[in-house]
Amino acid sequence: MNTLEEAKKAVIEDFSMYDEWLDKYEYLIELGKNLEPYPEENKTDDKLIKGCQSRVWLDSKLEDGKICFKADSDAIITKGIISLLISVYSGRTPEEIAGDDFGFIGEIGLKENLSPTRANGLVSMIDRIKELATESISKAGDEVLTAEDAKELAPLYDNVVMALKQVYDPEIPVNIYDLGLIYELIINKKHEAFIKMTFTAPTCPMADEVLAEVKANVADVPGITACEVELTFEPPWDQSMLSEEARLELGLDDISK
Repeated sequence: MNTLEEAKKAVIEDFSMYDEWLDKYEYLIELGKNLEPYPEENKTDDKLIKGCQSRVWLDSKLEDGKICFKADSDAIITKGIISLLISVYSGRTPEEIAGDDFGFIGEIGLKENLSPTRANGLVSMIDRIKELATESISKAGDEVLTAEDAKELAPLYDNVVMALKQVYDPEIPVNIYDLGLIYELIINKKHEAFIKMTFTAPTCPMADEVLAEVKANVADVPGITACEVELTFEPPWDQSMLSEEARLELGLDDISK
């Protein structure tokens, strides 16, 4: 993958190929058409970017220290604009994104050649991308500790695990922790808990109820000040994620058979 500076330079060069803004708009439209499909189930209010005249959905996920963005819009030009932005910034570290000035947008003259409402929408898109990067830094930076990195938080960590073990999968009679549905549990210095979890199948009919129960149980742990739960299906769950206790409970002496 090219560097952030190389990606921005490539965009500037691409726009310089066109003399007329009508042609540049056509280029933006093509970018939007090539945007990776956005899941319909993720077109929720919390993913909408505030300040855009058209509806723009933006989702992000932190993977291996880098933010991956997915987006969509119900307007062709706006879809092209958000596609342009995530083509440059998706796959970068939160620090790169939060520390960038997005100056290349000024170099290509995009804001000045948009209608006032679209220009305001562009600013809102940039602000939201930087906001998501800043949020990721707060979760993944030095202030965020795992139980291994912060022995002083070990008792609190154990209590959260016990709370998770009170939540059971709706289809398999084993708690979600021993099933291996908890992919990540982080507690920071403010005693805020961040949980990334999955289900045994994406079509779980009780998903919303289980997620709500997880958040409520963890938030009720003495000492926990807040709880955030993120649902993921990457990687997909399989039986290798079961704990020894779950194997015994389900009568699976050897899950490889």
